[in-house]
Parts: sequence; C-alpha cells; structure tokens
Amino acid sequence: MSRLLAAILPTAALLAACGEMPSRLSLMPESGPMAVAKLTPKNGSTVRGLISFTQRGDKVAIAGNFVELFPGTHSLYIHAVGNCGSPNAASAGPVWNIVGAQAGSKRTGDLPELTAGSEGRAELQTSSAALSVGTGKPNDVIGHAVVIHAAVDPDPKVEFGVRNGWLACGVIERSEGLDLKKLF
Repeated sequence: MSRLLAAILPTAALLAACGEMPSRLSLMPESGPMAVAKLTPKNGSTVRGLISFTQRGDKVAIAGNFVELFPGTHSLYIHAVGNCGSPNAASAGPVWNIVGAQAGSKRTGDLPELTAGSEGRAELQTSSAALSVGTGKPNDVIGHAVVIHAAVDPDPKVEFGVRNGWLACGVIERSEGLDLKKLF
C-alpha cells in the first residue's frame, strides 16, 4: 500500500463510519506530514468529529468535520496534554500556550470558532503559520489534544477541570500511525 493510501484510508474509513462525509475536508496530504484527531464525546455529550492537520510548506492546513453539536457557536482549542482519558476531558490540560500569551491574547492552541446549524454539524477549513506537523519543534501539534468547548471564549479564570462544557476530545496522532481496529 502506498504511503498516500496509508495516510488517506484511516481518515476516510473514520468519516464513513461516522456516517458523515464532509463536503470540503481535504484528505490528501499535498506536501508534508499529516496528523489527525478523532474527537469522542465527553461530559455526557454525543459530539464527535475528525480534524486533520497537514503541513503545506510553512503553513499547516487544518480541516475538520463535527457532528451532534447543539446549534450555535462553539470554541475549538488544541490543549497542552495529549490525554482524553478523563470523563470531562480535564486530562487534556489547559489550552496549549507555548508563547506565554496572557488571557485575552492569542495562544498557540486557539483555533477558529465552530458554528453548528440546526442539524448539529460544523466544518472547519483554515490554516496556521504558527503550527507545524511532524517537525519535533515546540509548535508541533502531534501529541496534543483537540477539545470542543460548549462556550465561546470561556472564562480563563475558571480552573480547566471545573468547567463541564467540554463536549469532545481527541489526541492528535500522525496519520499513518492510526490503527483502524482501535478506532472501531
């Protein structure tokens, strides 16, 4: 199996299993390493999704598809710790912040907000020059967690383990390292 197929098949199979094929999610790594996170429900929600990070030159292309959200706007963040084992996602730690940004300033893990319509679906297409994939540099996304927050711009003074509004969590893994038997 070619390296390209090894990168694409786990993502395509996951989306097919979710019954949701996004209209714009790019599954082909056009230039560099690719990583994905399968987001699973937390705090009793049914929210789930898939997000990919693909290195394209000096930027990272980010594409995601999310389902079972309640209608409205939600926050999406990369968290510091690659652990989604706790029922409320507190094991993912705080929002990733290698630049030492203060509350209200842009942190490394800040991603664009998601807006879900009445059907509970949201898609994401963006890019970032602040992130990297598979470089081993401090800004490498692999090994961190992605968390969907129910609230937009949550209060930074509230301890992260206290909020019950973290809806889904997934650890970012190199795409060719995903094991379909573990996913389904």
